[in-house]
Amino acid sequence: MSNELLAGKVLTGYHREDTFIATRKYMGGRPVFHLDMSISQLTIGVEAPPIGVEQDDNRIVDENRGKLFRDYVSDNEEWASPSLLLWCPRGVLEFNPITELNALVDEAVSVFGVLQVPRNARQSIRILDGQHRILGFHLWIQRLNKELVDARLHLSEAMKAGNTAVIEKAKERVEKAEFQLDRSNQESIGIDILLCDSAKEARQIFADIANNAKGMVKALSIGFDQSKIVNRVTSVVATDNPHPLLADRVDFNKDRVAGNSTFLISAKTLADSVRALSVGITGRVSRNQEIGRMDGEFERKARQFLDAVGEAFSTDFKLTPSEMRQKSLLGSGTFFRVLAGVWFELTSTTDTNGKPIKAKMTSSDALAFFKKLAPYTAIPLKIDSGWLTTGAFPSPAKGVVVTAPSSRNQDLKLLTNEITNWAIDPTTLPFSK
Repeated sequence: MSNELLAGKVLTGYHREDTFIATRKYMGGRPVFHLDMSISQLTIGVEAPPIGVEQDDNRIVDENRGKLFRDYVSDNEEWASPSLLLWCPRGVLEFNPITELNALVDEAVSVFGVLQVPRNARQSIRILDGQHRILGFHLWIQRLNKELVDARLHLSEAMKAGNTAVIEKAKERVEKAEFQLDRSNQESIGIDILLCDSAKEARQIFADIANNAKGMVKALSIGFDQSKIVNRVTSVVATDNPHPLLADRVDFNKDRVAGNSTFLISAKTLADSVRALSVGITGRVSRNQEIGRMDGEFERKARQFLDAVGEAFSTDFKLTPSEMRQKSLLGSGTFFRVLAGVWFELTSTTDTNGKPIKAKMTSSDALAFFKKLAPYTAIPLKIDSGWLTTGAFPSPAKGVVVTAPSSRNQDLKLLTNEITNWAIDPTTLPFSK
């Protein structure tokens, strides 16, 4: 073997441990080591958490959440994530401070050094916080490797067939797959490894983290997260280029508006309505719709619906938001969302999967139907109210004040279907003429 082949090489495959530049600090009296790993290193060094299985030191992992994070990293080259928090029993890792480097820092809170992780002890390093992100990274690496293998096989078959055009496309596919896989080597994430004595202690640490973390309400997330089509359209019709019905009347800080709030609707309810207008009351936006950048179509449907409810229920919308919540069903975010679902059922030219269908009504006819409902929106509902025939409202018996329908998914769907049937067959409308 030529010496040139070994020049500058380090045969790391025979090492018994992996070594990293790291810092040692203390959190709650416990030692914590911080280091950075590439995503490919992470998936080799930290096992994917088991899916749907109870664990001694953490909660059950939901595969769908892992897939969502996989898709987020895959689709966004500018992805971001906080450090992952792992735990390890004492005595497994070895840390050696770098004296020369630490001498440059007087009274340092963190000590710089070299962290040694034995390869035969990798399973001793467990996940404290970040299970679904680690699962997502594993699923991403699996998909990248599968695509590279498939792309190279396709190129091999194309070269055997000898079709130049097919060969060039196959080469492009391989290059793209290699680029994506290389991302996992070039991109890193922070790792904090906390030393503790038992799975019981790790459980308590996880509980402490969960109990003291303030989650982001859905309404605020909608305003911040513009990667999703529903969130983008919600922001446009609410703030960027607000519809007259919504200008300065959408709350992005609370998931539910109530009482004397000057806001008409929450961003969460508006986003749910925007979604319902394109995929139905309980539908989900497909991946194709997300990546297809159909913002214009989603926005068109939203504005058309807002125009219609503003015209049909004009008397209600002349009230202040707090007055509307006291006097009209339109003050209920749940009812507003149901009307959006009804509008979809009556006027949409695509089904919940985006496939072309024939609309049940024209927009003009649907508007005329909404106007028929306008005289019957007064609340609280009385015992003989036609709305109670739907089964989607609580009963006002025994003094119960009923101002809105149930928000359970099955009741949302039930009420949407009932109102849609009233439109299609006017003889079923349960109100006095």
